[in-house]
Amino acid sequence: MKKNVVRFLIFVIVLSFQLIPNAAFAKANTLDISTLTQSPILLSSYLGVLEDSTGNLTLADVQKEDVAQRFQTDLSTNKPLNMSYTSSAYWLRLEIENNSDKPIERVLDVNHPLLKNLDFYFQIEKQNYQSVHTGYSQPFESRAYESRIFAFPIVLPAKSHHALYLRVQTPNAMIFPVFLWEPNDFHKKERNEYSAQAIYFGLVIAIGLLNVIFAIFLREFDYLLYVCMMIFLSLTFIGNRGLGTEFIWQDSPWLTQIAPLSFGSIALASQLFFVRRMLDTRTFVPKIDFVLKLFICVQLCVPVVLLFAFQFAKFVPIILAISASLVLIVSVLGIQKGKRNAYFLFTAFSLLAIGVIGNAMLVFALVPTNFFTVHSSQIGSALELIVFTFLLIDRYQLISEEKQTKSMQLLVAHDENELLNLQVNHMQKLESIGRLTSGIAHDFNNILACMLGYNEMNKEACEDINDDGLKIEIKNNIHQIDSAGHRATDLIKKMMLYCRQENDPVKTSSTELAQEVILDVLDMLRPALTSRIQIDFAKCEIDNSCGTCFKQKTCETRIQIESIDLHQILTNLAINARDAMKEHGDTITFSAAKVINVKAYCVACAALIDGDFVELCVSDNGSGINPDIIHRLFDPFFTTKPQGEGTGLGLSAVSGLVHKSGGHILIDSNMTEENHGTTFKLLFPPVSN
Repeated sequence: MKKNVVRFLIFVIVLSFQLIPNAAFAKANTLDISTLTQSPILLSSYLGVLEDSTGNLTLADVQKEDVAQRFQTDLSTNKPLNMSYTSSAYWLRLEIENNSDKPIERVLDVNHPLLKNLDFYFQIEKQNYQSVHTGYSQPFESRAYESRIFAFPIVLPAKSHHALYLRVQTPNAMIFPVFLWEPNDFHKKERNEYSAQAIYFGLVIAIGLLNVIFAIFLREFDYLLYVCMMIFLSLTFIGNRGLGTEFIWQDSPWLTQIAPLSFGSIALASQLFFVRRMLDTRTFVPKIDFVLKLFICVQLCVPVVLLFAFQFAKFVPIILAISASLVLIVSVLGIQKGKRNAYFLFTAFSLLAIGVIGNAMLVFALVPTNFFTVHSSQIGSALELIVFTFLLIDRYQLISEEKQTKSMQLLVAHDENELLNLQVNHMQKLESIGRLTSGIAHDFNNILACMLGYNEMNKEACEDINDDGLKIEIKNNIHQIDSAGHRATDLIKKMMLYCRQENDPVKTSSTELAQEVILDVLDMLRPALTSRIQIDFAKCEIDNSCGTCFKQKTCETRIQIESIDLHQILTNLAINARDAMKEHGDTITFSAAKVINVKAYCVACAALIDGDFVELCVSDNGSGINPDIIHRLFDPFFTTKPQGEGTGLGLSAVSGLVHKSGGHILIDSNMTEENHGTTFKLLFPPVSN
């Protein structure tokens, strides 16, 4: 008797545990849209899932009672459904209702562009269904919402209950990130997504142009190879994000199918080839070099294999992951050798490799599906580009250090032929840097002008938006873009000033009286000076026969320089003098004199100065300049000012403008005695009247 009682209790407990999940399933399987307050909502825990291994089931079939019972729902899931690679078709069912007294509009979003066939069925009456048959195999016009993803607007009348079915079949990795959106939130999400893609591809274009310029001026094939890798990497993301189907190859579904894996394989093959060249792995690690060559060949064969036998696609992520791992291994070996460029290059490539590995793990459902895993490859690519930008800046520093080394060689050189050769090499390098910077600034300026122009169009279009909250938010975004764009434009202007180091001839007909320019500079700067800083314009010690640059009572002396150039020179020097006297000093002095038999070395170009000159001085009585850094003052991007207060281009521009006029620069600075400060002496060749 006791055994029977115990068995009965066990039976009741087991039965109750069986009923609890069923009750939860019934509650979760019907979604009351009127009670939802958040947007979007992930529908994974509300979706019934049915695998159709034959691919022959129809809507009528899945509605039959025996088949409908096979739908399964994971009530505990909080991530998108991921079936990886499969030949089966899948049916998704959602019971949805509106218990409110008003109709409700929503957007169903299947945010995965690589679905070949996607059929949407929405119950509008008891037996009638609204249907949409789409997917990347169908014409782009078949989509209910014209977008790179698949979205379906739905309307639920008041006090209504509906059944919704989705049938999906694709040879690509099958992922179901299904969301339900409030329409305004969905459109906002779409705009943000396109903006993010525009920023990424804008960055790719800018860095790509920069590398092309370097390849042309430095004549290095490695930069073109890197550009090639960037192009195929961009095509990978274009295919994977559905942008190719929307904008580029709408009538070529086969390209949408193979694009992410094919272009990704070519991009990684280019990367491995680049690594081999940079590290010379043939002599560095010959055994690994053989493996690298093998995987380069394998990855170049992937597009052909996928074109004729796409069923091998499931193995491609494994090949990509191994290739990315090889990059990481070779990166570590390169860093162990202590090569300067390796720290930048292979840090960048490692970030990309980690992103590719994360994407491969997502395809095989080894990691949860979220924003970071879905976009891991693109995030890694963006970080790679940023690190590579730092590499380019470092290359500027290397050129600057080389310039300093050659300057020291000039100072100790006694052989005139050797001195002349070093000067020629130095000027050629300066010319290359100037032209390079000019090209960069010009291209970036065009991009910024385009961005600001479209932003103005957005500002006008914003006025037609009826939603006040959305209108305010968009206006704020437009203001932020406008502010950032104008700050970038100011920086480009400073880069363009540096470009003017080119030795273009100065028009003698455009000379101006320097005294008038100085007075104009003083008028402009006075509001920017503190009350304790005074301006002193010293008298010119030039006799009437000097024939040079400054206007006296009875003579007019000139130098051969454009007034706008002289204005820029004096402005930069005056501002630097002001900044040097923040703690000590109170006077900025402008003076001019004719100097005879000058023999010295120019601190900017290290050339020997010998002869008579007109000397224009800008002096301050501040704390002086450390002698250890004087030889670096005119290097581009070098600055002693705190971060955010200087770009390092001001004195570089001064050097370029002075030398363009045939002049040179000397510096006197005293850090030991009070009120002596620093004097910049600009020596210009005299020009007779």
